[in-house]
Amino acid sequence: MPDQYHVECDCKSVKLSLNGEPRVRGFCHCEDCRELLKIPYHSVTAWEEDQITVDQGVDKLVVYQHPTKRMKRFYCQNCGETLFNSNAMDWRIVSQLLVRKCYGGDLPESLQSKMHFFYGRRIVDINDDLPKRD
Repeated sequence: MPDQYHVECDCKSVKLSLNGEPRVRGFCHCEDCRELLKIPYHSVTAWEEDQITVDQGVDKLVVYQHPTKRMKRFYCQNCGETLFNSNAMDWRIVSQLLVRKCYGGDLPESLQSKMHFFYGRRIVDINDDLPKRD
């Protein structure tokens, strides 16, 4: 697995490095992700805070603090693209879709999902062979 991945927003104002191996690779079906991001489920890589470096545009990175949850969304002030969000454990949650976009449409094998989390809370059924945990 590579030691580093690079992602950027649509307008390329904010660029990040993701260092090492993510803590989690999977699909999250929890209510918190759905509410924060307005999506039915989230394909994610989860990183410790010190594994993500803002290489460019730290002054362009806006933080939205959810009013009632211990979650934040970090996005570009120019184009509005979410670069990552943080969860209650303060992990940095980077969308696999963002990584895929930054790698020509292909998600590196080492970042592929390994399972579904909070599947019992889902609003969309997923028919695949990955383990599904509640």
